[in-house]
Amino acid sequence: MFAGIWSVGTGRAERLSLEGAFPHGEPLRISILTDELLPLFAFGTLRTGQCNHHYLAGRFKRSVPARLEGYTRVAELMIARADGCVVDGELFFLDLSRYVATLAGCDELEEIPPGMLRGAEYQRKRVTVLTQDGPVDAWAYVEPEPE
Repeated sequence: MFAGIWSVGTGRAERLSLEGAFPHGEPLRISILTDELLPLFAFGTLRTGQCNHHYLAGRFKRSVPARLEGYTRVAELMIARADGCVVDGELFFLDLSRYVATLAGCDELEEIPPGMLRGAEYQRKRVTVLTQDGPVDAWAYVEPEPE
């Protein structure tokens, strides 16, 4: 459960300070811009029916098929930038009342430290995916790009 003021759709980004707990109970404080409240693109074990979908189950409003252009699978569970390639997946529109806790749980799964966007093996990166309704900005866990 998180406390905070959600102010989405005002036409400008606002900074929100939220506090709550990780799914395993550890306290969490986070500051996030409302324009960072993006859906999550999943291509591996977070997808419906896969072994880690429990991190998202019951925590999203809807999901739709999506494609991420300019990326390819470099391992079963890793994607990286590659011109001319496409990765198919699922786009999850997370429930705003559980948004931060859900994303924190997914970050923890991918071993991304709290408050960071990059871990040893994955980077949570803002990407644009294609859906039946057009392009959508989303978060995706990808191979870290060189700094």
